[in-house]
Amino acid sequence: MKKIVLVLTVALLGTIVMNAQPPRRSGMNPGQMVEKRVERLDKALSLTEDQKAEIIKIYSQEMESMGKDRPAKKERGERPDEATMKARNEQMKAKREATEAKIEAVLTPEQAAKYAELKQRDGKRGRPHDAKRGHMGKGAKKEGCCKKDCNSTSKKEK
Repeated sequence: MKKIVLVLTVALLGTIVMNAQPPRRSGMNPGQMVEKRVERLDKALSLTEDQKAEIIKIYSQEMESMGKDRPAKKERGERPDEATMKARNEQMKAKREATEAKIEAVLTPEQAAKYAELKQRDGKRGRPHDAKRGHMGKGAKKEGCCKKDCNSTSKKEK
């Protein structure tokens, strides 16, 4: 009897711990992601209501355009070739830069300076490149790192 109670207690505690985990970001819809991005910017830059409205519009347009560009192959689960992926990444980078330029146009000079600082800091603060794949991802150079200025080596070399 004691063993049954112990097993049930452990199972109950395990369920509670699993449910206590924060929700994953992927569960957010595009509107929620826009709100979260604007909220983060507002906290850092003290935006006015007009600026918030304009930035919401900019981010919403960005989300719409990225959703329209989603290829049908991806929805079917097929993986595009490397050249297609490279071209798509360049397109996404150009769209992101255009969005950032639109946002900077809405900001005051002081806010724009802070925004540039945030972008630079967030770029450096994020996870190291390709850390998700154990540093050496598919297509990375086999003889060392995937970037010239990186001191890391692949897992196989360690």
